Amino acid sequence: MKKSGFTATKSMLNRVTPEVEAQFEAANRDNAEMIVDLAKVLIPEKTGTNRALIRNIPGEDGSQLIDFGPKAKVIEGKRGPRPFVNPALAATKKKRVARNRKAIKKAIKAVS
Repeated sequence: MKKSGFTATKSMLNRVTPEVEAQFEAANRDNAEMIVDLAKVLIPEKTGTNRALIRNIPGEDGSQLIDFGPKAKVIEGKRGPRPFVNPALAATKKKRVARNRKAIKKAIKAVS
């Protein structure tokens, strides 16, 4: 007997959840790498030392922690304009949202 209505929807959501998590893990990694790459370009210091310290650290749950280095507060100020963090986030926002949307669509398509 073919499932329909609530049962079919519940069954599909149970199949989609692990696929969405896998797709989001890849999207989060790509988004973090994109932010790190742009922040490295925008950092105002001329030396490569602080640039090399900007990196992303993968979490156990698929999350990404972006470390802007030990001098980020010195360069930016405690509540300063954050000259390389905020522009990197703003410039990549549209692409990050599109990548997340694509991850959801890809997950739904994989289980349908």
